[in-house]
Formats: sequence, structure tokens, C-alpha cells
Amino acid sequence: MFIVEVNMVTNSASWVLDTGCGAHICSDLQVLERSKKQSKDEVVLRLGNGKAVTAEAVGIINLVVSDRVRLELKDCYFVPSMIKNIMSIPLLDNAGFEFLINKNCFYLMKDGPSHLLGKLNNGLYILQRFDWIMTTQNKRKLENLENAQIWHARLGHISHDRMKRLVDSKSLEIDNLDNLPACVSCLKWKKTKKPFVGQSKLANGLLDLIHTDVYGPLNTQARGGFSYFITFTDDHSRYGYVYLMRYKSEAFVRFKEFRLQVENQTSSKIKTLRSD
Repeated sequence: MFIVEVNMVTNSASWVLDTGCGAHICSDLQVLERSKKQSKDEVVLRLGNGKAVTAEAVGIINLVVSDRVRLELKDCYFVPSMIKNIMSIPLLDNAGFEFLINKNCFYLMKDGPSHLLGKLNNGLYILQRFDWIMTTQNKRKLENLENAQIWHARLGHISHDRMKRLVDSKSLEIDNLDNLPACVSCLKWKKTKKPFVGQSKLANGLLDLIHTDVYGPLNTQARGGFSYFITFTDDHSRYGYVYLMRYKSEAFVRFKEFRLQVENQTSSKIKTLRSD
């Protein structure tokens, strides 16, 4: 089985619409429904550059695309080494869908009007405006959380006293507020650190020095299955960028994405990258 792999930086959560790929492929196991683990070398996919990658699981992915159209991608293979998700157009064709390409736009049709599916971006058609339909076991379970904990998080981790005032004023109904346990997130972010000794001096120009750090895994995954994020801060301007990641190993890919963006914007080159 052959698929196309292009050397470019693309958001790992995006989907590439591929007319030459014989299988749906994703890089996130958590979005697979009714997944089945594959034995070693049971399914080997060969990329356009000749490299072979092994699928670790197979399952179903449900997506909602433009105009609330639902797509069910059956027999979707989980390949963690892929930096892009790939949607096989031939498989959708076999499922009864029709397609139209016009003015750099990719349209989808089935028993009705056409719907915009993707747009051309750097030579690839990228899926536009989609949302995951997460499986039940992957959804965050709130039933084990106390009512007070849920409202504490919803209200931006406000203090116990402010929550009590809301309850006393009948603005909020919260059970067992007095038994509100210590919030791990609040304790973590209220920690202080002794200042560094000596005077700090800012870099002379843009991109002369970039500070970076990776945080994760998060206790609660962000929408789309993200468990990590990486930050880049320009020492001179103090302007910062944040990129979400599913895996810590995506850090270098996110750096290349950041580098391409800021060097094009500023017409300068990154001279030094510093990480603690």
C-alpha cells in the first residue's frame, strides 16, 4: 500500500485529503472508536519516499465537517509516527461519495447539495472546519467530581470565600461547599520561585534569543486530544507563541513551524534557542 508523504510543516490535528492513498491514517489513538490492536508488522504502510511504517491499531473515526455533515472513516489505521492525518478519497468514493474540485476548493456530495470539504494549501487539500466525535470512553467523566469542584473550575479557580459569597447571595447552588478539597492546579500555579541572582539584559534584536519550554502531560486533555504545549518567547520583544501538542516528541516539529512563521514575518533569523 502506497501513500504520499510531503516534507512540510502541518498541524498534526489536521487532515490531508489524499486521492492516491489507499487507507485512512491517523496519528492519535484516542480518537479511534472500537480500535483493535495490530500485531507487529501485521499492517505495513509504505510512504512515497520508500519508508515503511507500521500501523499499531485500526478502528473507526467519526468526524463532523462543514454544514454538520458526518463522515465515518472505517478501517482507519493508527500510525504514531505520522505528522499528518490522511483521509483516503478512494475509500470515500467507494462509500458512495462524489467529489468536485473547483478554484482550489474540494467539495463533497452524497444524495444532496455539495459541501466544502477542503481547500488547497501548499499543494495539499486540507480538511476545513471539522470536529471530532469522541468515543464515550475518551470523554472526561465528571460524575466522580464533587459539585463544588466542578464550579470551582468553571469559575476560573476562584477562592473559597468568593464561592461562598455567591452561594450566600443565592447566585449559585453548590452542594457541600465546606468540603471542597484542595485544588491541585491552584496549588501548583501559586508556587513561587526565588529570583535569579544578577541583572538580566535583554537581547539586542528580534530573534537574537528565543526561550522555549515544554509543559505536560496535562491532567485533563484539551479538545482534540492535546496533552502538551510548547512555548517560544522572544527575549527582545517578550512576544510569545504557544503550540499545542499531542505528544512530547512533536516539539521539534512545532519549533520548525514557529521558526518558519517568525522568520518570514521579521525577515530575521533565529540566532540562539535556549531551553532550561
